Amino acid sequence: MITINGLSDLKFEAIGLFDTSAEWSHPVITVETYELIFLLAGDVRIYEGEQRYTVHPGEWLLLAPGIEHGGFAKNTERTAFYWLHFRTENIAYWNIPKLCSAPPNTEKILRELMHLWKTERELTELTLAKFFLDSHAAKEYKSKPVYEVREYIRVHVREKLRVEQLARDFGYSPDHLSRLYKQEFGHDLKEGIVRHKLSDMESLLLNTDYSIKEIAEICGFEDENSFTKFFKYHEKLAPRTYRNRFFHIHMNNH
Repeated sequence: MITINGLSDLKFEAIGLFDTSAEWSHPVITVETYELIFLLAGDVRIYEGEQRYTVHPGEWLLLAPGIEHGGFAKNTERTAFYWLHFRTENIAYWNIPKLCSAPPNTEKILRELMHLWKTERELTELTLAKFFLDSHAAKEYKSKPVYEVREYIRVHVREKLRVEQLARDFGYSPDHLSRLYKQEFGHDLKEGIVRHKLSDMESLLLNTDYSIKEIAEICGFEDENSFTKFFKYHEKLAPRTYRNRFFHIHMNNH
């Protein structure tokens, strides 16, 4: 364990790389350490207590100790992520975002930690502390407008959103705004819109008893067929199949 400026301690516990091409859902567990999950492939859907999160490649999720967490839906494609367990008595000092687009060097640092931790414990903790502190210092936006765009998408997710219209509203050309968005989040603006819409649709399918027709209307689609076509194209499952397959898992995990 190391202490930083007498203000906070940090103790590294363990790290690993999980990678599977089989159907998978995060097991239901409660741990006594903080756990940082950094996603490389697939979309991981995890609940923690009463909160639900969808983690995309390039993002990390910080899970707190003493709170049950687990998957509320299965991933049917390849899933790969680093997991990191650590302890601290002052998590606020590190100011680690709960769910965020991870810094560009995240995978490199995690690989380094995997190499160090069994033989160089003190260096492992120093490397981890530096990584957290650097991430804290780097929280100033590289391109603040794209965060405003993302927040706009989140708030207006059930409206018809187009890259061209968003670019005009925020005073950019479509190509330039999409490029800035990709630099910040790892995917372009069009995919960002799709991801937000799918997350909203999945939440409605799993957390409500609205009919597919009602969800289609809520999400701004002209009819149930167009909603089903959109959902099936991106998720490779019809909405009804998705609900039937994952609703039971979701309910058993709460």
